[in-house]
Amino acid sequence: MKVLIPLDSDFKYDECKKLYEKNKKILNEESTFDEVINNTFFYSFYNDENELTLCVYFFKSEGKLWINGFGIRKRHLFNKECLLKALSWFNCDIWAKSVEKPAIYGIMICGFKKYKDDIYVYRQNN
Repeated sequence: MKVLIPLDSDFKYDECKKLYEKNKKILNEESTFDEVINNTFFYSFYNDENELTLCVYFFKSEGKLWINGFGIRKRHLFNKECLLKALSWFNCDIWAKSVEKPAIYGIMICGFKKYKDDIYVYRQNN
């Protein structure tokens, strides 16, 4: 697993942006890709063949840390490993909002629990 952030010299901007634009509608995201990478904690994950598989970003809102992300379909096991790694970098509860079934499945297999409606929470101290 390789993890890159936008400040890394080998960050694959065009590849991440293309995947972001492809998934923007289901992300419920109004921000541009540049706004996302400049105003969040953004991470891109690559498998052993150096293929982009997942991008996640964390941001603060309403006094909470939230996560959003997008990835390549049918990479569940590797993307789960990546997401669990990213969740381990923070020592607080992490919140997510989604109505998209693949996204909900992805976060729930990583330990998120439904809080209410379309809100989910990952409790660091379960």
